[in-house]
Amino acid sequence: MLSVSLPANFEYGVYSSFYNWEAIVGTDWDYPAKKGVPLWYAHYDDKPNFSDFKPFGGWVKPFAKQYKGTTSSCGVGVDYDWFPTFTDDEEASPEIFIQ
Repeated sequence: MLSVSLPANFEYGVYSSFYNWEAIVGTDWDYPAKKGVPLWYAHYDDKPNFSDFKPFGGWVKPFAKQYKGTTSSCGVGVDYDWFPTFTDDEEASPEIFIQ
């Protein structure tokens, strides 16, 4: 997939957790990180920041975090995700994505 996406200038990234990455490919496999692919990691700790991030797969800093899994908001199932902005010092309001 990366060999097709990179030259075509598609926007893409990797979504994983430390533990899933470790189980599937091992924490040392770093091909996507070396190619500049951004990481959106999952760690359900209810904290919209990167303070819990543990480097894996060659990533030393993630692009985004899913910090709360399937929950209900206004009667709809949602996940809570956090993306820092230029004005953030790693604290921000949550971004909510409808499943």
